[in-house]
Amino acid sequence: MNNTKKIEKGFWLTLALAVIIVILTGVAFLPSVIESRETSRAATVGYEVDAEAMRVLGCCNAYAAANDFTTTMTGTVKAKVVGVPYTQKIHGGRNVSRDGAFTDVAESSSALVKAALKRERRDGKYYVSRGDYKNKSFRYNNEKPLTEKQYSAQYGQPFTGIVKYKLENAVVSATVVGDHVYKFVLDPAQSTLYSRNEVKTTLGGKSYPKYNLVEFTLTTDGDRPVKVTATEKFRVDKFGGTDCTAEYTEIFNFN
Repeated sequence: MNNTKKIEKGFWLTLALAVIIVILTGVAFLPSVIESRETSRAATVGYEVDAEAMRVLGCCNAYAAANDFTTTMTGTVKAKVVGVPYTQKIHGGRNVSRDGAFTDVAESSSALVKAALKRERRDGKYYVSRGDYKNKSFRYNNEKPLTEKQYSAQYGQPFTGIVKYKLENAVVSATVVGDHVYKFVLDPAQSTLYSRNEVKTTLGGKSYPKYNLVEFTLTTDGDRPVKVTATEKFRVDKFGGTDCTAEYTEIFNFN
């Protein structure tokens, strides 16, 4: 009985860490002109790429790159293992400077799982630390330094844009869905080319997670990002295969 409990606890901890990581890691960038390529790509899959939506996305990425900002994030990850559903709530945020420095924190606390991860770049160096849960809060005392090459290999590119995804050659749908609100559907494989690294590293899996849906909705104040709500569906090669759905909302505040 004790062994069974230990195995079950270890399973949920590993799974929770994996889904936390997949939510907040990666990089977002967008060249100034990619509309013609994306329009051609979208035509092959029957999606629409609206020129105004792409223009706003490019402007929001440029604004974020040129200004310091902070974010607050809330999210939910749902997984189903051997037919048993499981939901984990996640919160955190980022502090990003236009000089390349950043702090990226993701925390999750429930009766079953208490896990947290902090990643930083300061003074040109990278650091990663796990959180220890004490007195109803996380403390980060086990900081590990990494070179840029090590960080990229283990955790993907730094998450310093408005979304964590790789956007170049990955936008298959871009539409205007409301007043200053735009929806983007991405190619699952292309958009997660970097962010998938961290899931594989954390789980120690033999293969990368397989994504079948990546999309996000961007709310703006003119050409400045205000809110991003994203949805991912993916499968990891652990415990006989685990299907996950991650949803998160990130609110931006520019200094």
